[in-house]
Amino acid sequence: MEMLVALVIMALAVAGASLALRPDDSRQLANEATRLALLLEQAREESALGGMPLAWVAAEDRYEFERRGMSRSGPEWTVLRGDELLRPRQLPGGLRIVRMEADGRPLVFGERLNLGLQGARQVVIELAFGRERTRVHSRDERFEVTAMAAVSP
Repeated sequence: MEMLVALVIMALAVAGASLALRPDDSRQLANEATRLALLLEQAREESALGGMPLAWVAAEDRYEFERRGMSRSGPEWTVLRGDELLRPRQLPGGLRIVRMEADGRPLVFGERLNLGLQGARQVVIELAFGRERTRVHSRDERFEVTAMAAVSP
């Protein structure tokens, strides 16, 4: 678990350094897709080990992680705002989420993607920046990034 956290922190540092060097659209898209894949994997692992369900919720230009816990009124989902890794994130200008799918079913913006043991096994999230597209997808309980062909104008 500690090693995974260290890897996520290193990946975020590399992504941050790359962004500071004003990368082109495809490089920035790849960095954000890699960050998302690592964060989804971290949340899935944390949910499985911690026994508290975690979910990912996205809008076109941002996403956040939520934890299901108990309150006075019963179980409820709360956004992880104070978590250094799983805090809400705004995508850089121009970068957007264009498609989401869980176990072959399309997801709409605002719908929770459960990352716990009872959550979706096959996840596909497509990101776009300009004409460039990249896919984040789960494979054998891990998340991978696959570059896609640029979309014609």
